[in-house]
Amino acid sequence: MFKKLLVFIPFLVFGDSFKDIRLSIENSLKYKLAQKKVQIYKEKLKSVKAKNYGSLDLEYNGVLFFKRPMMKTEAKEPVAVASDGVHLVYQTFNTEQPLSDKTHFIGSLTYSYPIFTGFAISGLIQKSKLELIKSKLELQNTKRELILNAAKLYSNIYSLKCQLKALNSAKSALQSAREKAEGFYKEGLINKSALDEINAKYYEVIADIKNIESMKNSLLNTLSYLINKKVSSIDGIVSLDKMVFNPKFENRPDVKAIKETLLISSEDIKLAKSKLYPQVAFQIALKREADDVFLTKNDYQNIDKSYVGIGIKYNIFDGGEKNAEIQMAKKLKLSNLIFYNDYLKNIKTEYQNDLNSYKALFFRLKAAKEEVKARESYYEYVKAKFNEGLSDSSDLNDAIAKLASAKAKRDSIKSEIFFLNVKLKLNGGEYVY
Repeated sequence: MFKKLLVFIPFLVFGDSFKDIRLSIENSLKYKLAQKKVQIYKEKLKSVKAKNYGSLDLEYNGVLFFKRPMMKTEAKEPVAVASDGVHLVYQTFNTEQPLSDKTHFIGSLTYSYPIFTGFAISGLIQKSKLELIKSKLELQNTKRELILNAAKLYSNIYSLKCQLKALNSAKSALQSAREKAEGFYKEGLINKSALDEINAKYYEVIADIKNIESMKNSLLNTLSYLINKKVSSIDGIVSLDKMVFNPKFENRPDVKAIKETLLISSEDIKLAKSKLYPQVAFQIALKREADDVFLTKNDYQNIDKSYVGIGIKYNIFDGGEKNAEIQMAKKLKLSNLIFYNDYLKNIKTEYQNDLNSYKALFFRLKAAKEEVKARESYYEYVKAKFNEGLSDSSDLNDAIAKLASAKAKRDSIKSEIFFLNVKLKLNGGEYVY
């Protein structure tokens, strides 16, 4: 029973399907890096929103004066009558009074609130919201690009896998031909050069197999790096039935992200214009000044110095800086709009070109299938003649090589169709993230 189970085990081992690869995309380090960017913008939005609640600051300061603070006063007092008997003679007296002890402590709890900022805070909050939306769309676009790259690698690996299958089939055919040729040579029916030619072709095919295996392993390593997961082999490709596409370019995450950039540009204009308005702020503070650490003793002035205040700040002249910033923001928005229109036209052109290639591939696939049939028929014909000694080794080698090439060509077209299937869905905005 155990031996029978061992026989079936090889048939139960499958490579990763493209669905498996696609589901592993979010494990990619590049995707995780884009996720961190979203988290950064979430924290930035929280930071900007905090400005809407004002600021509460607790401050405590203690100083030790090298000299005791003193207040100097000057007073004049009449001391005598002048010789003219009319005017008085004054004497100046300088006095000093202490203002505080050599130790002085100040404590305050201050609340500040921006009453009016020219809509700068609301503009910053809206801009941060848009930046967060844009970062989420960029995360989706990162996923789109990773899936597209994975599909390209998967299709190339599949193509190489099929080439290996064709070459191994050619290798088996050549091995059979070698054995037959060795028998003919021993019987004197063919010369040594004919046997050597088949041997040379056999080792050439082995070299090709090793080269293709190396290329396939390199692509598997690249795919493993892309999804941050080991991929040792792949499965086949999905159905290659011709599909009808319904592109919705506005649904593409990269297009949506650029549209968010336009909205962000509008907020930048508002922020630049906010500097044209005065800045009004409110402040209230509980403040105490004393000569002791606990702020309970002051023999020289009142302890409580709490206050309420409103401040207005308005720039009268800045040399045209504000106007220049407004014009710069407007030009940046116009530049982003031009970029958006150009980007949209470019992706539509690329999509149409891919769609044209996609349609043409089905005609190429049909021709390739017919070519494989023809090459198989020709190979069987030449092999039968060779086995009867009516055809030389060069004809057989040529028939084997052309059959392997035709199979590789057919499967390469299949891999291209598979890739364009995925690409047209992704680039046409039909893929749901």
